[in-house]
Formats: sequence, C-alpha cells, structure tokens
Amino acid sequence: MLDDLSSLARSAGASIVHVKVQTSGEPLPGPSVEDLGLNATLMENLKEVGVTRLYLYQSKVLSIWREGRNAIVVSGTGTGKTESFLVPALDAASRGERSVLVYPTKALARDQLSRIQRLAKGVAEVGVFDGDTPPKERTRLADSPPDLLITNPDMLHVGLAMSSRFRELVRSADHFVFDEVHVYEGVFGSHLRALVDRLRGFSGDLHVVASSATLGRPDWTFNSLFGMEAELVEGLSGRKGTVVHAMVFSQNRWTTSALLASQLVRRGLRTLVFTDSQQMAELVSKIASRLGVTLQVHRAGITVEERLRVEEELRRGETMGVVATPTLELGLDVGTLDAVVMAHNPPTFSRYLQRAGRAGRRGREGYAFVVLGDDPIDSYYVRNPDRFYNRELTPLPVDPSNMDVLRVHVAAHVISHPGASKLPALWTKAARTLVEERILKELGGKFYPTSETWNFVSSSSLRSSGPSVKLYHQGKRIGERELPLALMELFPGAIYMNSRRTYRVSALNLQERRAELDRLRDDTPTYTRPLYDVDVKEFNHLEKGRAFGLPTAYGEMKVEVTVTGYVLLDSLSDKKEQFSLPNPVSYSYWTKGFVVVHPKVMGDPLGDMEAFHATEHSIIAAGRAVAGASITDLSGVSYPSGHVVVYDSAQGGSGVSELLFRRLEDAYHVAREVLSNCDCEDGCPRCVYSPYCGNNNRVLSRKKALRLIELMSSGVEVEDWERWGRPLV
Repeated sequence: MLDDLSSLARSAGASIVHVKVQTSGEPLPGPSVEDLGLNATLMENLKEVGVTRLYLYQSKVLSIWREGRNAIVVSGTGTGKTESFLVPALDAASRGERSVLVYPTKALARDQLSRIQRLAKGVAEVGVFDGDTPPKERTRLADSPPDLLITNPDMLHVGLAMSSRFRELVRSADHFVFDEVHVYEGVFGSHLRALVDRLRGFSGDLHVVASSATLGRPDWTFNSLFGMEAELVEGLSGRKGTVVHAMVFSQNRWTTSALLASQLVRRGLRTLVFTDSQQMAELVSKIASRLGVTLQVHRAGITVEERLRVEEELRRGETMGVVATPTLELGLDVGTLDAVVMAHNPPTFSRYLQRAGRAGRRGREGYAFVVLGDDPIDSYYVRNPDRFYNRELTPLPVDPSNMDVLRVHVAAHVISHPGASKLPALWTKAARTLVEERILKELGGKFYPTSETWNFVSSSSLRSSGPSVKLYHQGKRIGERELPLALMELFPGAIYMNSRRTYRVSALNLQERRAELDRLRDDTPTYTRPLYDVDVKEFNHLEKGRAFGLPTAYGEMKVEVTVTGYVLLDSLSDKKEQFSLPNPVSYSYWTKGFVVVHPKVMGDPLGDMEAFHATEHSIIAAGRAVAGASITDLSGVSYPSGHVVVYDSAQGGSGVSELLFRRLEDAYHVAREVLSNCDCEDGCPRCVYSPYCGNNNRVLSRKKALRLIELMSSGVEVEDWERWGRPLV
C-alpha cells in the first residue's frame, strides 16, 4: 500500500507532498497486578482480559489516586488510558468508595459500558444515568447508588438543577473522572468549568482524575478546566502500532477528499473522512455519490437516530465509508477503520493526532491522509512538512469569564438554590443581567427563579453559547443551527444540506429563531457563501499591551454582523454568481477579541486599506499555526484608521482570540513568512484570500501587507488613536 500512495493521490487529482511512517511500541512495563494490593476478583478480571501487569504510568495513577491527589493522564490511543483510571476506580470501589465517570457525550459513555462491566464483574456495581435512563432505573440508582456512576456533562448540568436526589447521588461521590478532556475547548470548556464550580460549591474540593490521548500543557489545561492543581502522568506519546501519514496537496480539497475516499472504499478499506464544517461534510458525501460510492454523513444537527444508524452500520461493516464532523473524533467503537482522510488541516495538532489515531486500531496498519490546499497556512505547511508533523500541542483555549455561559449556569444554580447569595463576582454580574430580563428576580441581594428560569436553562446547550435557530421543512423540524453561525448558513436564498438532502432557505426569522427550507434536487451542484458586513459597536478593554511597537488591547466587544448578499458557486466548475439581499439580515452579540493599531505607510487611503485588510486576513490565518484556531474560530474586521480587530466567532468568546493575543508577535512572523514566500502578483488564495471574506476578497494587497509587517518588525513606534471609518470584513 505504501508504494501505491502516489498513484492513489494522482487518481484523486492531487499529489503526495510528504509521507511519514510512525511506529510506536508498548509503554514501559510496571508491576504485576499481584503486587499492587488489588482486590482478588479485580485481579482475576484483569487476567481474563490479558492484563497480568500494569504499565508503569498506570501504576503511578493508582498510587496518586490512593493518596487522594488529582491527576491529569496523557497517553496515546491504544495504550491503556482507560484502564489507567478504571483500575483505581474499581480498587476504590472494593473499599466502599464511589466514583463518577464523566464522558463528554452520551454515546461515548454508553459505548464504554461493556468494557467497564467486564472489569467490574464481581467487584463493583455500575450504573448509567443519562437522558435515556428510564424513570424507574433513575429511582433505583438514587435509592441504591452504584459504585461507578457513568454520566455526561449535559446530564450533570440538568440533574444538578432539577433533581435533589441526583444532586445527592453525584455530590456524595468520592472521586470524579473526566475522560477525553481535549474535547473541552472553547465554549464547551467554559461550560465544563462553570459546571465543576457548581459541583464544588465554588470553593470546595473534588478529587478529580482527567485523561486524554493528546493534550498541550496538560497541567495548565487541568487548572483552566477544573480550577485546581493536578499531577501530570504521561504514558506513551503516540498511538500503539503503525500509522502511515500522507500529506496530500490539492487545489480542490472537497473533490479530492471525495475521490480519495471513494478509491479507498473501492479497495476494500473502511474509511472515515473528517471535515470541520457540517455543510462541507454534506458536500463531500454528495460528490462521492456522483462517483458511485456511498459515504454516509455523521454530524451534529441531524437526528440522534440517524447518527446511531450510521455508527451501527459502520461497526457491522454494512457501510465502508463515512464523512463526519468531529462527532466521530472521540473513541466510539465503530469497528476497525483502515484509513482516515482529513479534508483539511485540523484546527490543532492534538485534533490531528486524535483523528489519525482512529485508523488501523487493533494491531492493523493505518493510513492517515490530510488534504492541504491553496490557503495561506496550508501553503506554509506544504513548503515545510516537517513543521506540520513536529508542531507543539497548543493548550486548550478556555474562557471561564464567558458571560453567556455563566448566565446559563447561574440560572441553573438558582433553580437548585433559591435565595442564592454570595456568588463569585462574575456570577453575580451574570445574575443581574438575568434579573433585567426577568429570568431571575433579586430580593435583598438574594436571587430567586421565575417562571422563565427553567425555559431559559432547558433551551441552552453546553456545546454553544448562542441561541439556536430551528430548521423546518413543510412544518417538520429537521435540525437546528446555533447563532451567530446560523446567520452565515441560513440567510434567505442560502443552499443548505442536511442528511444528504439539499434545501434552499426561503425565510429566516431571527426573532422567532426559525428558518423555513424548501427541498431541492439532491444532485444540485451549487452551494452558497454569504457576503456580509461587520461593525464593532462597543469595546471594553480588559488588558492593554504592545506587539512590536504597535498598541494592542484585548477585551469584550459587541459586534453587529449583517448579511447583505451571497455568492452562488458551482461545485463542478469555477462558475460564480453574486446576489444581493433586498432585506439584509443582522445579528448583534457580545464576544471577546483584540485590536491592533497599525501605521499608515502607503501614502493613500486605498493603499492603506488594502494593507490593513490583507494583514487582518493574514493574522487570522496565522492563528491556526500559533494558537490552534480552526478555520472558523476567529473573525475580523479592518478600519481605515488602521485598527484591525480579531474576535472569537463564538458568542461570549471562546478563549482563542486571547491565546492569539498573547502570541501576536509569533503570528506576525508566520504571516510575514507566508506573504514573502508567495509568488503571486498581489494576492491569491495561498497568501491573503479567505473563503470567509465578507466582501469576496476585494481591497487586498499581499505586497502592501508585507511592507506594513516588515515596517512593524523594524520596531516602529505607533501611538494609539480613535477608530474611525467604514470597516471592511
């Protein structure tokens, strides 16, 4: 297969840039299970599954657990990470201590159940408490708490608010395990931190063991997510076995990904394609179907039943190919996969390793393809493939001060604690905004729920911070999309794909959070991209600084996004057609971001604006390399005054822009290298063009942006001044 990679890439209209073969053995061996003082039945259960001795790192976790200290465990796929916390939890159960095992999704928790039960047989009772647990079983679990309770953050969030019996069941536990913590980035991580603060009662202690296969700065991440310190335990850095990593270059990543996956499936290889966009997942599936190959779609926004069906068919081998968003990045058991195709560069190296680790499990050789295109950072890595495969693991961006997240959790806390007072300062601030909206009421400095509180909490999602728009076709709800992203995908006239079906948006009502969709032919070759304006309406700085000699400030900002039109593109050709909306659609929200004030160096207003706008694109692109940003995590806007604004796309903020703010000079260095190494005339997709540009990549100049950044790098000092002028996105 290794010799066949080049011809395989050529058959998909692409070329192999670099191949790396990674082989990892076993972690260092540790003591025999008979020398650890374990329960006799637990020892026999371990031997039955082939474990006669623990790995050294697993035995360290056991010692730390027994001493009551927190731990963060990092070890690669297939190296016994699950057993590293499961053995200590069962050891504790044999002594009458209870543990709560928290998995990021209900599906993953259920997926791990049989594995846990095999080791727990005769040692501990295991119970699952989630949204699918029947009322009778919930009562039984509350009356007779199991030694190991398996749940997820969503259940903790709702259960702590609504059920005193659930609160007692959880809070009476002795230990908490959080697996796959690399998932808790951005808004999801902010929700977890608020949830843990509720569990701790804001100041109490929990005994927590967290784990992940890949994680940057694990000790810092643990503190960000849990508000406590932990001891780092490292196993094997890579996944066990052999993986062939292939970097593929293509000028049409979606077509190439579909062609490549189709060729792999035809060769009998069970294949998983990853995209970071729901609509692009649908597009790759549609292209593959034209090639005569079925790639099922697995993503958020489709029904739970549909996702479960795809998982089961993949597990049984009834389908050979699936295209998914990060929903299948976690360790769900979907059987043995031979190949993974990443349709674009994942947002972080950690996410790349997680996805690559899905291929070739259970002792089989795996193949991990990443398709890079013409955009600035992809071009940077095509020129420097070693830098791609030797990147540092960036820390998870988490913003514990996200006000939209805190509003949800303070409302949930008040439901369970009517008359709550003496809350942390930010929680009190969030509570008072809810009082203004009559979601809570305040009497004598104490907060109480109203008739609207539960509706507010129950309509929230831990995966997002903004409200969701519901999608309807002929009166039937077919999905939902959270704001502000929904504005970019559901404007009137937008083509929207859902479960391999194609629709056109006929109406969008943001007040009612409802979009009406009409069905189109499923082989419709066109798709849409929005044209939009952005304006920063308010900015409250939290921190000021300098990058080189330029004034910078990070803080809270209110942005207004207005979709004014769209571009209709044909996936089978280069044809584009531009349309204006007769009634532009606007949405305003608070987020976090930073401002950089640049000097005017071109001598004319248009030339300066071309430099500022191209620099904005370059800094956002560089955020992927230096801050682990995904292609849609950050947005930006430029002003004729020289102010370039970069902000978190997520409502309330995600922490990504703050991480980029702290690495801003590194970002300018990457941007300078990208701009100076491009041989285009004065701007192209490899340097300054962005597929998400609100004005369709007009008023941009690579040469002028490079001149501006070179001047900055020389140490020129710039004074701060007021922002003015009409912005460009």
